[in-house]
Amino acid sequence: MSGSRPSQQELLRRHGVRPVKRRGQNFLIDGNMARAIASEILSCGRDVLELGAGGGSLTFPLLDAGARVTAVEVDRRLCGLLREETAGEARFRLLEADIATLDWGAALSAAGDRPVLAGNLPYVLTSEVLFALADWREHVAGAIFMVQLEVARRLAAEPGGREYGVLSVLLGALFEVEVVRQVPAAVFWPRPEVVSAVVRLAPRRPTWPDEEFGRFKTLVKKLFQQRRKTIGKVLRQLYGVPDTVSDGWLARAGIDPGDRPERVSREALRRLAAAVPEVEKA
Repeated sequence: MSGSRPSQQELLRRHGVRPVKRRGQNFLIDGNMARAIASEILSCGRDVLELGAGGGSLTFPLLDAGARVTAVEVDRRLCGLLREETAGEARFRLLEADIATLDWGAALSAAGDRPVLAGNLPYVLTSEVLFALADWREHVAGAIFMVQLEVARRLAAEPGGREYGVLSVLLGALFEVEVVRQVPAAVFWPRPEVVSAVVRLAPRRPTWPDEEFGRFKTLVKKLFQQRRKTIGKVLRQLYGVPDTVSDGWLARAGIDPGDRPERVSREALRRLAAAVPEVEKA
């Protein structure tokens, strides 16, 4: 069936669609790359919640390979293209909605039992989607996203470098993160000024209880807002406690008070969140 489909460029031309700069639209027009990414998605599951389906560059290879796709798209022109090109396709559902205001619970329920999240994420919404993935971790089978290469590197970063930050800690604590491939600018229309990458996020088991993860997330965000200060100093400032108290928390977590947050492992930060009382009220 895939051989009978027109190319992405032909579909966009047929429907009179041109990219809208304010929406950060860069259409993936290389069919081989699209099929390769679709294969990565299908390796995680057959039910897919596709965020920002665009002109269907990933949607159609997924459908052709037997996936069940629930697509989120806000652009009315692209929604019209998707509806027309999938007419009669029982395994496709379109949610005309903005990712920025998406009802995640409803969208995930519509996509099936623990669907795979997938999509070419707009840069301005990448962090929002990734934080939502963390919050809804129990409801997904994993995620395959195309993001800017710098974002992919931050997600996969380990302690000790500039790229290790809030996203590295939170997503890396919940998911095995792997940068699958780089995606050159030449496969998009129009060509972006940056290199992209495909990143896979596979859930770690067992998952975290909501209360524990909430405490962890709150503390991590507070610590990395002052990442250049020592972790002991940050804790004293945050909670108004003497050295003896903050050093006691750090000792229970196995952390040197003189370390900066960017040098501390996810596991140690998890222990610290458990040691600090009522972190969510700080």
